[in-house]
Amino acid sequence: MKPPAAPAGFARRFLPVWALGLVGVLGLLVQTPPATLFEQAPPLRELPQAALRALLLVNPLLLVTVAALVGAAVTPRLRLHSRLAGDVGARVAPGLALVVGLCLAAALAMTDAALANALGDEWRKVLAEAKATPPLHALAIGILYGGLAEEVMMRWGLMALVAWLLLAIQGRRSAAAAQPSAATMWAAMALAALVFAAGHLPALAQSVTLTGPLVVRTVFLNAMAGMAYGWLFWRKGLECAMLAHAFTHVGLAAARMLWT
Repeated sequence: MKPPAAPAGFARRFLPVWALGLVGVLGLLVQTPPATLFEQAPPLRELPQAALRALLLVNPLLLVTVAALVGAAVTPRLRLHSRLAGDVGARVAPGLALVVGLCLAAALAMTDAALANALGDEWRKVLAEAKATPPLHALAIGILYGGLAEEVMMRWGLMALVAWLLLAIQGRRSAAAAQPSAATMWAAMALAALVFAAGHLPALAQSVTLTGPLVVRTVFLNAMAGMAYGWLFWRKGLECAMLAHAFTHVGLAAARMLWT
């Protein structure tokens, strides 16, 4: 049996993943700045639209950059793969990504439909704002920022970092010993999924007043999706998780078109 191929160098593992994350961040350029932003910082009204949109990219770009750096450093020790990073063990598995993404979209859409009355007026405001957003803009943001940038941040960066820290706590930081157990990976997956889910709350709070049911709905559904993407990252590779995330947004867009 051939020994496993040595991982690519740091730059090879960082630059392609970072570049794809950058493409995802640029997808936010089609997003209209929230009205609450001007209420919180009135001087921003004086900025040209192009400058304001570019300014809003700074934070996500920093997060993507840090996550790409972290992932490039720790993923070889965890046997977490990316085809972009030169890992021969990565499997894109587009068919699996399609099935997972569309199943998640169906589950999310049906849950939202079932809970619509319980979520109250604030949820109806969310739906009204979603309808006011041009469908292609929403889909572009979902596919690019969600499918690319968020996966670099949450899976390649955060999930990998948590798994590495758990190995460090166990005293197994060396490359030879870094064979994370299933329990370690599930724990890292769960924490990254919870952060991913909670990360949707600030954007939601810019549109509506957060209520208990709305918070529970947002955290639960996004954490469920985050667990699925994390599992695909662990078992197949980063690109499979990216594709599944993108297909989820495609499925949700199709569901909105059918039900509205």
